[in-house]
Amino acid sequence: MKLSVVIPAYNEEKNIAFTLDELLATIDVFGDIKQTEIIVIDDHSADSTFNVVSAFAGKGVRCIRLSRRCGSHTALRAGTKEATGDAVLFISADGQDDPACLKNMLDKWRKGAKIVWALRKNRNDEPWHIRKTAKLFYKLLNWINGDRVDTIDLSRAGFYLLDREVVNAINSCLEKNTSLFGLITWLGFSHNFVEYERRQRKHGKSKWNFRRRLRLALDWIVAFSGLPLKIMSLIGIIVASFGFLYAIFIIIMAVKGRPATGWASMMVVILVLGGTQMIMLGIIGEYLWRNIEESRNRPLYFIEKDSSKS
Repeated sequence: MKLSVVIPAYNEEKNIAFTLDELLATIDVFGDIKQTEIIVIDDHSADSTFNVVSAFAGKGVRCIRLSRRCGSHTALRAGTKEATGDAVLFISADGQDDPACLKNMLDKWRKGAKIVWALRKNRNDEPWHIRKTAKLFYKLLNWINGDRVDTIDLSRAGFYLLDREVVNAINSCLEKNTSLFGLITWLGFSHNFVEYERRQRKHGKSKWNFRRRLRLALDWIVAFSGLPLKIMSLIGIIVASFGFLYAIFIIIMAVKGRPATGWASMMVVILVLGGTQMIMLGIIGEYLWRNIEESRNRPLYFIEKDSSKS
């Protein structure tokens, strides 16, 4: 078989050499892997990540530098496009993911699993509110996608292995504003998993901050569901119903000679309705913007450098 490994990297000059050495040593013990290609996607790093990876060129490692920073999921899509293996492993550059479980992942793949997730045994190193919100979000995702992978706790997913068939399916999906995790679960196919102990970063800090988590959640929900629009309709019906009931109440009170008074209560109603309408317009605008982005038909990324061609 031929194994491809895709590694997105941004400012990982201090970690990437360790990750590559460990990967090469791990893969070297598998006698049935006849060919290996390791593709590092440099997401326009501001450090020497590209030069460090280029030094591994003689060991079957290729580095592709994007022309601007596009985010880890776009970098993964770029690597997916370039990978040619029968199975493709997607792993991080910071050394936290342990490739020692690759053997078990390949065993699951050989038994028919098209997608094999490597799940962290726990997330105890993170605050409880991050763990709980992540678990709730992935349950929502499974519900949106029709419980395709309900038996697998994707909130613990670290890295994963994809069959060639799944990779081809991903490459056939050309939308820009999407989540790769969401796309993988939406595609279906047969899933399985292994567990591993996630390690601490050797150098630097994670780039996975709250803003990026929030953006990923938004991409995931909007790209794979009309749920926000349906919620808007439901809220509209509820608010309109309360409005009609309140109007009837005011008419009845006026007939009884006790008309409703109070500037404050009227302003509260106006502010609540106005705020609700603004939120709804924002949601519609998000969907509209994504449609405009797709209609432009611009490439998802551009390659600035490729170590295999230098």
